[in-house]
Amino acid sequence: MFKKWIEDIRTKTQDMDKAQKREYIITYYWYHMLIICILLFITGLVIYHLLWGSRKIVFSLAIINQEVNYDRDKKIMENFSKAYGIKSKNISVDSNYLLSYGDITLDENSRVSDSLFEKFFFGWNEGAIDAVIMPESFFKYCTSKDGKFIGTVVLCTGMKPKEMEEYFYKYNGEYMGIYINKTNIADNFIHNDKDPLILVFLDNSSHITECMEFAEFVFRD
Repeated sequence: MFKKWIEDIRTKTQDMDKAQKREYIITYYWYHMLIICILLFITGLVIYHLLWGSRKIVFSLAIINQEVNYDRDKKIMENFSKAYGIKSKNISVDSNYLLSYGDITLDENSRVSDSLFEKFFFGWNEGAIDAVIMPESFFKYCTSKDGKFIGTVVLCTGMKPKEMEEYFYKYNGEYMGIYINKTNIADNFIHNDKDPLILVFLDNSSHITECMEFAEFVFRD
């Protein structure tokens, strides 16, 4: 089709100068050029979707009330990806969660804090978040709002009782999280002994295998 158009233009403009050829093409072939542009645009969309747009998240980690640090987030994502053969584009690590809750106020701009608050709980409710690194105080806040978590013993089946006592966070008699300061990713975070960081896994996660792998990953050398 394109070859036929080009030959037709050559035949009809062979005796014209450049200005006349340009005017003739714009006048009589504008719709051909529009069709070409549309086809190129569609082709570009298809290529983008195949190469970058098809991103199925199989593990999502949220980090609460730490420095928003995309380099750190990327490092955790890539290390986890390499350790378990999961494509990095299928992993999400997001520290853009600076939240005010209860007696904790981090942001004077409440509108920004509220939007991040809604972002987190909407993602939780929709099953878009699998695991969270959060302060103990936020864990207790979530449980007071009927937030449900997976018991850590379910995910870390190879842990011995003594190891559980040292590494696991216990709440109401159950091991419900992993102390971040006891893991190999501890150096990436700011710690507060009065409000320790814990890694927890959300009860509505549909990626249990990946949750088990991440729980194992944080203890790998």
